[in-house]
Amino acid sequence: MLVVLKKRVWQVVLLLAMALGVCYANSQAEEYYKMAKSYDENKDYAKALQYLQKAADMGDARAYYTLGVLYTQGEKVEKAYFKAVQYFQKAAEMGSADAYNSLGLMYNIGKGVEQDYSKALQYYQKAAEMGNAFSYYNLGVMYKKGYGVGQDKEMADQYFKKACDLGYQQGCNNLKP
Repeated sequence: MLVVLKKRVWQVVLLLAMALGVCYANSQAEEYYKMAKSYDENKDYAKALQYLQKAADMGDARAYYTLGVLYTQGEKVEKAYFKAVQYFQKAAEMGSADAYNSLGLMYNIGKGVEQDYSKALQYYQKAAEMGNAFSYYNLGVMYKKGYGVGQDKEMADQYFKKACDLGYQQGCNNLKP
């Protein structure tokens, strides 16, 4: 009986240690992300990138997404669409709606990946299911233009309305005749 109790105590201790480790890693990633933002605001882009990468390496979805944006824009780092897609994929796997939307954009225009409207639609849909206003707008554009789907103004307007309802002005603008 005492052996079983000791074993249970050790299991609880191990679980608590693991939980504390996860909490520490999350708070450390948060600190790295904040430091990256601070260095970016002070225009020390090399340090900002270094801390952003550290935050991403610790599993921070925002950091992965931000790295993807940086490599797409190519302003503070050399433009690298393939690398951007990889970062967006990691952030999306961690539940980032913005990353799913960005993956949709990359597949829609064929940057860093082969153009594939079907995949673009899937990523936009996933982001929309998560409440991303921009993805509703992007779905509206795809239905309006017939990219990967049959042209469907009614469906496009439904997506534009949803984007508008969520506060995305371009969605509202597309509802006007």
